[in-house]
Amino acid sequence: MTSSSKTRLVLAREFERLGGDRHALARAHTSGRAIRLRRGVYASAAEWTDLEDLDRYLLRIRAVGETRRERPVLSHWSAAAIWGIPIIGRWPSDVHRVIDRASGGRSKNGVVAHVTEMASVDVVEIDGLLVTSFARTIVDLATVSSAMSGVAGADYALHRKRSGHFSKDQLLAEWEAAKPLKAHARSLRILEFATHLADSPAESAGRVNMYLAGFPEPRLQTPFFDVDGFIGEPDYDFEGYDHLGEVDGRFKYFKPEYLRGREPGDVIYEEKIREDRFKALPKKVTRWDWAVCISIPKMRARLLRDGLPIVDPHRRWRR
Repeated sequence: MTSSSKTRLVLAREFERLGGDRHALARAHTSGRAIRLRRGVYASAAEWTDLEDLDRYLLRIRAVGETRRERPVLSHWSAAAIWGIPIIGRWPSDVHRVIDRASGGRSKNGVVAHVTEMASVDVVEIDGLLVTSFARTIVDLATVSSAMSGVAGADYALHRKRSGHFSKDQLLAEWEAAKPLKAHARSLRILEFATHLADSPAESAGRVNMYLAGFPEPRLQTPFFDVDGFIGEPDYDFEGYDHLGEVDGRFKYFKPEYLRGREPGDVIYEEKIREDRFKALPKKVTRWDWAVCISIPKMRARLLRDGLPIVDPHRRWRR
């Protein structure tokens, strides 16, 4: 359960129906004790301060749902937030929905309308909200997101360990059914580039940026062995260059779900032993963190420093 599910929306109409004074809510907003998310929809400022970016966005989405005469079909980033699809970058403040071409609707008051053929859109209900289907949401994100974020979403949809994961053929079929799409060639490129082997958004971002920086395209999660048996599956294996790449985020050493009962020092020691075994193969091992993953200049500098060559300096993001 996210923090936003524990934060109560206060609707002025309900507050008044129960005997409260709606002007008291306005005064609470003026004094800084309440946040006004939409006209007539408030939340506690103290609770809002403690929320993560995603949780704040989910509250904005629910506030829109509470103030529309008809339930909107949420899409793009808004549908992604509800489905739990990761993005790279901050969540927007605007809420996104799809509308039919013949409806005459438009974007206004913090709600962005994306015109489409609604007959081609699968709609599902989640916790009382109407959203585009998981596959359609991935396709829509690919039309509007950065290459990094679009690939991260598509990689998540395909991920082999995710329950109910999609095949690439299923995503491409959804892309075909959704046409005509804005940025249709670019979105197709994102879906084609996606893989079922990327284990995190950081790995997805790094793969996009090393491609754009012109480095050899790596294999992902390749198993390696030595005389003592299985060593591990590094994030990236640059075949033909005796070079491995590893995303080394803080989560690995501090988050309970990654520690699995171990102390951070134990994890660091295990990683050192693992890296020493890779180096004895011999393999050069380059590690980087999130800041390098999302930056082409930093990625270029880190890999060049460790001896991996640029093989295509003119590579661009195209089909």
